[in-house]
Amino acid sequence: MYTRRVRLVNFRNHSDSVYDFKKYNYIQGDNGSGKTSVLEALYVLFNLKSFRPQPVNRAISFHMPFCEISAKCEDDGYEKTFRYRYDTKADLRDENGKISNKTAYLLQHPVICYSPEYRQIVSDDQEDRRRFIDRTAFQLDISHFDRLTELKHLNSMKYVELKKEHLDRVYIDALNEKIVSVSKKITQARQGAVEKINNHLRGFYSLLKDNDGFMLDIRTNSFRTEILSKELEDRRVVYGASRDKLYCLSEGRIYDRFSSFGQKKTFVLLTLAAGLKVLEENGRNGIITFLDDFEAGLDENRIRKVFEMFSSSSQIFVTGVKNHYFSDLHSIRIQVKNDEHSQ
Repeated sequence: MYTRRVRLVNFRNHSDSVYDFKKYNYIQGDNGSGKTSVLEALYVLFNLKSFRPQPVNRAISFHMPFCEISAKCEDDGYEKTFRYRYDTKADLRDENGKISNKTAYLLQHPVICYSPEYRQIVSDDQEDRRRFIDRTAFQLDISHFDRLTELKHLNSMKYVELKKEHLDRVYIDALNEKIVSVSKKITQARQGAVEKINNHLRGFYSLLKDNDGFMLDIRTNSFRTEILSKELEDRRVVYGASRDKLYCLSEGRIYDRFSSFGQKKTFVLLTLAAGLKVLEENGRNGIITFLDDFEAGLDENRIRKVFEMFSSSSQIFVTGVKNHYFSDLHSIRIQVKNDEHSQ
């Protein structure tokens, strides 16, 4: 699926803006002109939340009662129109009316996103890292998010029980039986996604002739059921997929800090490109890729080589102050706007 046109109404500093797109697009403009907001709006439309660390209602222009994002898209030769509106709550529609099956909608509109504002696999928060890999696992198996929701519910029930003065061991055992089963499936899905991503990462680093060779590594206790007895002693939940940890690994050593911004950014971009290839191998097409402030911190040779790793079936949106390297991309110039009503 490809987005042909988007209209933004009351979205940050876009009071009413319309942009036309092609397969490969470069959105350029001065800082504060609204480049990233165009990507954010498309991300919200297809992913139902912002990649910025704030809720969508914060994107509504000051003193305005709502924001609206609408897009004309093409899918297998058929035109589709999607509209996302937020006033007091979100409302998502297509030409047939309100879209109620959000899980199916998300599955049909896979998105790959890099932005300096978006916490990725290198986040300090392990929950962010799990979300990163869960997005790939979900595209490979739609039931993955259902299992995540079930595990969260089961852990909440167990947490409440563990805080009681007198424990119901039979009840906890019943919960644990379900938790073990669900946790193993979730962890196995994450392990599968990590393995597929790493297979591509090896090739990407080889193409860059980069000696770093960072990979993803997942650590889990989902297969150590003896931990469950420890929970009863400590009266806290420590077992299961909700405690899975993801790390950056090079030559068997964990790196949570990178030696340079360029090294860190390269790893994130290559991980995203690897995720894109995994989705394509699983039959996913019409993927949308956002590369916000793509060139910053990378030399020209790396910029071109990394970009080629995204150039496949994906529709690509790149942003920057000025297009120095991609003269063949469809260029969109965004003028600085009065930000009196923006957030």
